[in-house]
Amino acid sequence: MSITHCIFDLDGLLLDTESLYTECLQKLCAPYGKNFTTETKLKMMGKSSLEAGRILIRELDLPITDEEYLAKSNALYMETFPSSELLPGVERLIQHLADHKIPIGIATGSSFELYKLKTSKHTELFKLFDPIICTEPMELRLTKPAPDIFLACAKQFSNPPLSMSQCLVFEDAENGIRAALAAQMHVVFVPSLPINTYDPEVIKQATVTLDSLLKFDPDLFGLPAFNDA
Repeated sequence: MSITHCIFDLDGLLLDTESLYTECLQKLCAPYGKNFTTETKLKMMGKSSLEAGRILIRELDLPITDEEYLAKSNALYMETFPSSELLPGVERLIQHLADHKIPIGIATGSSFELYKLKTSKHTELFKLFDPIICTEPMELRLTKPAPDIFLACAKQFSNPPLSMSQCLVFEDAENGIRAALAAQMHVVFVPSLPINTYDPEVIKQATVTLDSLLKFDPDLFGLPAFNDA
């Protein structure tokens, strides 16, 4: 297998934001006597803000409108996300790929505004990514599990891959796995939630499943080996 381009999800894969999302959405749900469950969260992962909100409102029967959800959740996010930290192995892997001139991009369900907030402590590292494809709150076309966001990212590389099969996607969500496979790309699955919360039928379709990016072996994909391995 010869990989030439790498595409990364953001939340729960590069940045430790999934716990922050849970914290924020539990705060949003609490006044209505509702609990934000892992089951609901799995359905929301990879969606645009609007789609995620509609899922939350429907699943928990919240007495709020789409617009109220967007306003309330965004206020919580603006306060919380600037503290986002990198997950283990991220800086090593990204710097390694960049040093070896492997094109790297980001394809995220996050809006550009929230992307800037989440990455504000790590701006130098995130300058290495190009392109960066975000999903604005009202966007429906680019949301996972449809392949569109990964296809859009591949096409916007300055030197696009000859085939989608030369792209390696890194994901932490079921919707991300489905989207990568629909785009005919290979996918490394690094779960951000306990492995038993995911659908095993989806997980087994990933090319590789790892418990951390620290365990990633570039050799498996024809990528340059780590110098410190």
